[in-house]
Amino acid sequence: MTINKPKAVSYGIGIAAFCSLLALVLFWMLQSDWASQRDLLISDQQLIVISYSSGYIPGVIAGLATLAVLFLALTLLLFAGSKGQQYKSGIIKFCTVAILLSLVGVFAGKMFFSKGWDNQAKQQGYQPCPAGTLLSNRLTYTAWVKSETLCYSPEIRRVISRGTPEETQQVERMLQIQLKRQYDKQQ
Repeated sequence: MTINKPKAVSYGIGIAAFCSLLALVLFWMLQSDWASQRDLLISDQQLIVISYSSGYIPGVIAGLATLAVLFLALTLLLFAGSKGQQYKSGIIKFCTVAILLSLVGVFAGKMFFSKGWDNQAKQQGYQPCPAGTLLSNRLTYTAWVKSETLCYSPEIRRVISRGTPEETQQVERMLQIQLKRQYDKQQ
């Protein structure tokens, strides 16, 4: 079978570049997400929402980087001739193991980072809402509160549906207004 080298090179480099760019974008998103999680934890709001989906991203980035290396190496082997073909099986074995490790890293990373976010939230005085109270439809999100009574509040349930920062800020404003009304009644 003859291989059209110019086409194979362009496909190989194209796929490697795409995987690399996607990995870089995911890395940028990961940094942004972690920064917003840290800001949320130190915000001292009464209710925060922690998203655990970013725990999957390091394993995905490793998998994409491995795919980029695989396609780039296989593309370079087109020019190595028969001598370079002896490395082909080694490259494929290495990349197969790396892909499997990154797949394990996807789930291990999620567990590792989830535990880290949970510990930080507990250190800041938060407790998770019991299952089925707030955000029961969001698998990778958990609402954390300073007072568990907030988890059962119908007003808060109406506001918190997706767990966005805007919703938590709206809840914080609502709670501040309620505190102000209570303070004004006492005066």
